[in-house]
Amino acid sequence: MSFLSSKTPPPPPIPPVPPPAPIKAPDTSVEDAVRADVKRRKGRTSTIATSGMGLTTEAEVSKTSLLGSQ
Repeated sequence: MSFLSSKTPPPPPIPPVPPPAPIKAPDTSVEDAVRADVKRRKGRTSTIATSGMGLTTEAEVSKTSLLGSQ
């Protein structure tokens, strides 16, 4: 029964978007301190003793008996 009712008014216009706030230049002294701190740290990669291939030698596999020999 929409042909019997009146038409709805159009929505109000969208307000204009405000201009973005100006971007301040970051303080480089903080960035320099962080970079120096990162350089001093020892990471996980410096503690890895093997390559991505792992150990290339065979592991010593021997089973001890309860008697202690062999």
